[in-house]
Amino acid sequence: MKGYLLDTNIWSNWFEQKPFVVDEIQRLEPNSLICLSVVVWGEAVYGAKLNVNFSFDKYKEFIHGKKPMTIPVDEAVAEEFGELKAALFEKKSPRNLRTNVGRQNQLKNPLAAKEMQIQENDLWLAAQALAYNLVLITSDRMQTILELAPKELKHKLWQVK
Repeated sequence: MKGYLLDTNIWSNWFEQKPFVVDEIQRLEPNSLICLSVVVWGEAVYGAKLNVNFSFDKYKEFIHGKKPMTIPVDEAVAEEFGELKAALFEKKSPRNLRTNVGRQNQLKNPLAAKEMQIQENDLWLAAQALAYNLVLITSDRMQTILELAPKELKHKLWQVK
């Protein structure tokens, strides 16, 4: 059975019943496992707290109605995350940080995700997809992450209309 990990933007568009996303989800392999990251759940809570017009109760009802498998951040995910972030550091960090002193300083004062041209939560989602052998579905570019991720990271980029 194939499993899919949906990014926040895909869950949100599905909740809003955007025809393109609804159609694409219906086209997924029959009996596919749809997964919900705890990272996406956290982003939804954050969004609900910022937007007083957003009905988080309706969103929870929608999610529970879809019965996704919840994907945690566990040891396997943490290892994938560390590997991905280290690869990004090697390619996207300023050269002056790629010295022995610069590398050691990363433990105390890590480089911000923005400085490496990524969203940290996207990196966690990619790590979860790798650890659980899921297809990551997003409408974000995630270009930097996808360029440097191992070939084992399966993904679909949906251009939500």
